[in-house]
Amino acid sequence: MNFQNGSCTSRVGSMISLTSKTFHDSKIQDLSSKHNSSNKLSNWSSARSNKVTVYAASSSDSLRLACPVVLKPLNSDGLCPESGLRYSEDSGVWDLTVGAGVPRSGRSPAPATVQEAVRALLPRELRGFLPISESFGSSTFELPSVAFAYERGWRQSFARAGFPGPDEEFEMARRVFRNVEEKKGVVVDASCGSGLFTRRFVQTGTYSQVIALDFSDSMLQQARAFCEEEGVKSDSLTFVRADIARIPFADNSVDAVHAGAAIHCWPAPKEAAAEIFRVLKPGGTYCGTTFLNRQIPFLSEELQAVASSLSRGIASRGGFIQLWDKRTLQDVFESVGLVDFDCEIRREFIFYSVKKPFPVDFVPSSETIETGTVSEFVNDCELADNVLV
Repeated sequence: MNFQNGSCTSRVGSMISLTSKTFHDSKIQDLSSKHNSSNKLSNWSSARSNKVTVYAASSSDSLRLACPVVLKPLNSDGLCPESGLRYSEDSGVWDLTVGAGVPRSGRSPAPATVQEAVRALLPRELRGFLPISESFGSSTFELPSVAFAYERGWRQSFARAGFPGPDEEFEMARRVFRNVEEKKGVVVDASCGSGLFTRRFVQTGTYSQVIALDFSDSMLQQARAFCEEEGVKSDSLTFVRADIARIPFADNSVDAVHAGAAIHCWPAPKEAAAEIFRVLKPGGTYCGTTFLNRQIPFLSEELQAVASSLSRGIASRGGFIQLWDKRTLQDVFESVGLVDFDCEIRREFIFYSVKKPFPVDFVPSSETIETGTVSEFVNDCELADNVLV
């Protein structure tokens, strides 16, 4: 990453955000008449006494990375003005975990444990053999040996559980990201691992920016190596080391989040889901895949959820990978405000997707209607019932 004349020449550019404008009610009537969305749209103005708030997505070329402490965007040289912490790119990866920033004093913190002291002495490529995470699911993938093996036999073994394979799984994601591709939005490939799907997202050429995000530095280095080997190079691609429960982006800044074969390894799935809700733009989509517990024959969905939660609780206490059931997976995302849960199941494989709803006071501007940003939302008329107050 190079910086010139006080501005970033690559990914740390201007922020994608939601801006708000105020329009008179008559403007909303004109929009509803012009676009013929639904009768409910024409009733919005009569339901509001004076003015309404209109949210429009501002255009931008790139997403600004944020300080993981205050979750505010970094400036062009990696400094967070609010926290005073400075972050940088090293070997092609931005480390945006809590504790990675250099404070105003310029002093790096002393190792807090013997393990940290030993890690600091090791070459970067060997540090993963002393994992940071206390979770078995996360620490396993910090190991350089696992990063090396992931696409060299490890991932292929998922077929036994019903995973259809990376190509088909990627097409599932593209179907739910169709609107994001049409407007060349930003996608975060969370828990990207060795970049199995990151490379595919970049190769489509339909995203303005692809963020490869993982907690494991070993995985990120392997992802970069595969990109170099396959000639996958793009100014739109950024590698970020971060905690999925502390995603280093501003609120409402990302169009789509993908996490393939991931949530079963997350130490705190509900906190991660809440972070995904926070960073997604209204109308944005999250999708992922994971392993399901084996279905007990003739057991109802409710009882299956109980049996699954018991086994998952044991796995969680032991720090092991957590397997899911459809009902509990849906509950996790709905509990943080995500909606429209949908899924496809094949034996112990599940592909699932959810959306971030629009605010209850949301009214689309002419720009968002014309660009199709909220077309599905308007066409379904789900908005008007929430707007009327």
